[in-house]
Amino acid sequence: MYGLVGKELKHSFSKEIHRELGNSDYELYSTNTVEEFLSAHPGLMGFNITIPFKTDIIPYLDDLDSVAQDTLSVNTVVVENGKKIGYNTDYYGLNELLKFNQIEIKNKKVLILGNGSVSKTVMKLLDDLQAQSVVRLCRNMRSGTDFLFSEYKNFLHYDIIINTTPVGMYPHNDDSLLVDIKEFHHLEVVVDLIYNPLRTKIMVEAENNGVKAVNGLYMLVMQAVKAYELFFHKQIPQNIANKIYRKLYKKHLNVVFVGLPLSGKSKYTKLLSEIIHKKGLDTDDIIEKENKKTIPEIFQENGESYFRGLENQVVLDLYKLQNLIISTGGGLVENIDNINYLKQNGILFFLNKDPNRIAEKKIYGRPLLQNSTDVLALAKRRIPIYQKYSDFTINIEKKTEDHLQEIKELINEYISR
Repeated sequence: MYGLVGKELKHSFSKEIHRELGNSDYELYSTNTVEEFLSAHPGLMGFNITIPFKTDIIPYLDDLDSVAQDTLSVNTVVVENGKKIGYNTDYYGLNELLKFNQIEIKNKKVLILGNGSVSKTVMKLLDDLQAQSVVRLCRNMRSGTDFLFSEYKNFLHYDIIINTTPVGMYPHNDDSLLVDIKEFHHLEVVVDLIYNPLRTKIMVEAENNGVKAVNGLYMLVMQAVKAYELFFHKQIPQNIANKIYRKLYKKHLNVVFVGLPLSGKSKYTKLLSEIIHKKGLDTDDIIEKENKKTIPEIFQENGESYFRGLENQVVLDLYKLQNLIISTGGGLVENIDNINYLKQNGILFFLNKDPNRIAEKKIYGRPLLQNSTDVLALAKRRIPIYQKYSDFTINIEKKTEDHLQEIKELINEYISR
């Protein structure tokens, strides 16, 4: 038997990855202490270790690989001839993540958020890759390279930020940011080792400010690949590892449609959900069902402000979920918080239908659209928001089948970039 050992594992992707690699005997083992786990499971042939036990496991091991010795951080244990050997495959996974995303470290100034066990692995790799300068921000300083989070403004000229803390990790997606991304005037990329949500709050903030952002999913897959190779003495081809990464990403990713009323969001949600096998949801439908009233009735009885509050609550109910296709109300994007929430697990498509074509239609049940002039005024206000915050724009001017194919291709492009 093999498995992952940690405290909170309900939402780990590790079992999925190892099953994809071919290890059907891989399980998740939640425990309060390392000693408790080892006593309860003496027959394991190998296991992975996650927070908070990457250092705690070391006294129970017979030997360490060189990286584990240097970092005092172990995330893979192999049992051979009755001896437990500790490895640090996070080092390999992070290096592969940087290469996959074409992130150059040499001569760069790197700011690490956090100074826990994972940060030690990051520091060693950055040193090996010849970073110009590396600083850790933390709550409790442990070394000469550590500074308090409150001192981050001394490092606004740094090139790269790597988050090793659990801040922003599911289910605490909306944790307060540790630094203000907008203040970094030389920032090239933010790497967050969290992979759930797929875009953490700091990643969304980075992208909103034109900075490249990368999550930790590829690192997770590649450290698992290396662990599997150590468990079974088999090599996993790179193309197989990449295929598993893309499959996992696509499975957990939400697709979110934004656009003007009558632009086709509900239609494309329904059709695409049948093609790529994700559950389709419509925020307007949810509001009507939960309130047992139509949207025009809600507007008439309670006003637009009340409706926007209901809309925001639906977003809060949905944004932490994964593997969905979501059709949004046309005005939902006017609250930028809604966009930022939905981007955490979702790729946003702006369905850009010519407002003049929408204005030609007979419009029913749209409280804000009484005539063609309303459509054009709404378009003037909202289209710049759709364009600014969407990941992709689909110009609705071809056959539906062509646009569905375009959307599928763009999803694959997004995952592979």
